[in-house]
Amino acid sequence: MPSSRRTDLGAFTHSACESTRQAKYRRRLKSVPALLVVFSLTWGVLPLLITVAISFDLIRRRGLPHTRLTLFGAWWLAMELLGVITAFFLWIAFAPGGRLLNKRSQRSHSQLQSLWARSLAFGARYTIGLRWSVIGSECLVPDGPLVVLARHGSQGDALLTAALLSREGRRLRFVLKKQLLADPCLDIVGHRIPNYFVNRDSFDNRDELTNIGKLAKDIGDDEALVIFPEGTRFSPTKLVNAISALDATAPLRAKSARKLNRVLPIRTAGTLSALSVTAADIVFCNHVGIQDISSFSQLRDSVPLKTTLRFKLWRCSRPEVPPISKEEDFVDWLDQQWVKVDEWVSENDNSELS
Repeated sequence: MPSSRRTDLGAFTHSACESTRQAKYRRRLKSVPALLVVFSLTWGVLPLLITVAISFDLIRRRGLPHTRLTLFGAWWLAMELLGVITAFFLWIAFAPGGRLLNKRSQRSHSQLQSLWARSLAFGARYTIGLRWSVIGSECLVPDGPLVVLARHGSQGDALLTAALLSREGRRLRFVLKKQLLADPCLDIVGHRIPNYFVNRDSFDNRDELTNIGKLAKDIGDDEALVIFPEGTRFSPTKLVNAISALDATAPLRAKSARKLNRVLPIRTAGTLSALSVTAADIVFCNHVGIQDISSFSQLRDSVPLKTTLRFKLWRCSRPEVPPISKEEDFVDWLDQQWVKVDEWVSENDNSELS
């Protein structure tokens, strides 16, 4: 049976700087009206947009990329607006009597988060050709809380990971960058269930680490906390810089990091903050098939998606790994696991490094 434990969101901080009442109102007074305007304009002229896109694609003969992206963009806006509207009705249902943060409300909002992610993945399948396969999904099934350490290879990792894990019945908590609060659905729903939006540019990260630790406490048996421990998306330049930084601060880790070719070394501070307050098992979530896209031309040229997104998961029981109290041994074990992540990516990813 799922655990009845839950985080006390009344005392929980979703962001060190962006979750005050004033900050939320200021942000949402811009993002929600902007969503309404863009949705109305896009869907109001959608037949014209599709006609223009098809005409352009037929001339260029490129597999209808502009048409596919237009349809996916319209679908995204529709799911985004539907999520915000559903969140509003959930507010009407639970806000009276101060029940917005109770167990039933959290489960309802977790279901909304799951449906939102899965609906976007569904739309991507039938518009831009997203396909995926999973090795090791059975490791998500046994009861018990999980901390998922996921590779960060592209802009859509959080969405794809949410769609994958929620499909297996897991309620999710995320550590995400605060810039994602610009998404109104993610902002609103993400503040009603346990998530943390981290400031990656903070000079003093003590508050960030404390709040990540709070997020990891009391994870339910049907929940998983998802962390992207690299902290940012991979690039060869970032890998060189990360190894140089480790040479100066952690020479023993630099030796392991030099074995990496396609992933960045783990930034251990946030991961250790989470794992130090929970005995949850650790799941490594690896994937290949979608490379990082930094421009519209790269996005257009990649559609329809030509390769199947492949996930590989494996679970490590906590009694089988070094205890956090022996931090040096645990970090060494973590680095060894991350070398395995890199080896699998190198063997299975055919995309070119950029």
